Amino acid sequence: MKPQNYHGSDLFLSLSTNIGLTVDLVNFVICQLVALCIAPLMYTFLPPKNQYFILLREIIGLIIGLSMAYICFGYQMLHLIILPSICYVTLQTLSPNMIHKAVLLICCVYLSLLHVYRQVYEYGSYTLDITGPVMVMVQKLSALACGLHDGLLVDKKELTDIQKRYMIRKKPTPMHYISYLLTFQTILAGPNAFFEDYMAYLDGSNFPKKIPKEAKSAPSPLIPVLKKILITFMCAFIIYFIVPMYPASTLIDDEFLRNSPFYSKIWFIIVITSLTRFKYYFAWTLADAVCNASGFGFSGYNEKGDQKWNLLDNIDILGVEFGVNFRATIDAWNKGTNLWLRYVMYERASPKYNTVMTYTLSAFWHGFYPGYYVTFLTGALFTNSARMVRRCLWHRFQQPKPVKLAYDIVTCFLTRLCLSYMTFSFIILEFMPAIRVFWHIKFYLHILAALGLYVLPLIVPPVRSVKKKVQ
Repeated sequence: MKPQNYHGSDLFLSLSTNIGLTVDLVNFVICQLVALCIAPLMYTFLPPKNQYFILLREIIGLIIGLSMAYICFGYQMLHLIILPSICYVTLQTLSPNMIHKAVLLICCVYLSLLHVYRQVYEYGSYTLDITGPVMVMVQKLSALACGLHDGLLVDKKELTDIQKRYMIRKKPTPMHYISYLLTFQTILAGPNAFFEDYMAYLDGSNFPKKIPKEAKSAPSPLIPVLKKILITFMCAFIIYFIVPMYPASTLIDDEFLRNSPFYSKIWFIIVITSLTRFKYYFAWTLADAVCNASGFGFSGYNEKGDQKWNLLDNIDILGVEFGVNFRATIDAWNKGTNLWLRYVMYERASPKYNTVMTYTLSAFWHGFYPGYYVTFLTGALFTNSARMVRRCLWHRFQQPKPVKLAYDIVTCFLTRLCLSYMTFSFIILEFMPAIRVFWHIKFYLHILAALGLYVLPLIVPPVRSVKKKVQ
């Protein structure tokens, strides 16, 4: 049960054989569960009383994080030390007006080399390797460099709200820097945490000094963590018992493509893409629970006085599964990465090219499997088409309420179709197999999206007054 070319520990190899999971998955889950047990101890017994406690929090978090990385990735964990070292020298030597560009370039090149290495030597493998943690580290390093650029150089009046929120006034100490990057809460699967939020967690300023009058209770991670643990167990059940019943390889099987009815192909695409999402739900929700259990992730109170522990949420499961339009669904998926792309690229590039450059950065960050780019290009078509269709139709179906409800149900169903249609190539990875699947389902949503983008406006003219609402 040990994948070829896996460099992590064999400590749990016998356990992986007994339960029928590969050892890379077992190592990951056990490390995250251990982190979930350690996190409440950090929260309870190492509160940020003074500088010594803060330093101890950093040291213990760093030691545990490095130990987890070694168990999961073996000597490959050196990449988690080499890349930050190169970037730290860059931050210390280059002028503030260049550091954000230089660090982003270094990170992209380094990560791209790892992606290429994986494609050459482990093509098509789903084994957990160091590229996952490095992808999260790239987000942290580039966001840190952008924050320093904004805090050391740019006039505050010229910054956007997000840039003001995460600006950094002075360069971090080596200890703050390395503990931020390698702390056990986020080292394996994220989520991406901004440096200012991490420092607020370290010194305890993420919690209010005085509880607001409208607050129902003092901040406590117990209930949010229990809810997220319940979600991870539900996802684990689906992954272990149901996902194996629908192998993705069936989708590229010649006999299935040639002989199964059209609706069977559509249904199978919906099933495998939906089930695959549960793997992400499991990893991201468990990682978020680890952060919350240590006191990291509190974001204040809502208007009803309820606590909010969503600072590091990477996924809105209900938003993805039941979003009533394509934009809302995409925004609910991998929220940390969406925020990172907006922060480091979209708001900094020229308005003329920011969309293209953001998609390019996203592509480099994910890797170079052709299936990824099929997904991105299809998603770009669907995004533009959905925007145009909404401009043409949305305002016509808002009254009365039954009509609006019917419209939302239809758009929710169509969004599920589009989501599965565009993401199956992300699973099978290769270009020609993806094109073959599209061919056997007649490129039906590509055609509908093109009609919605170019033909529908000629029949039902869009209303310009709603354009801003749509975008």
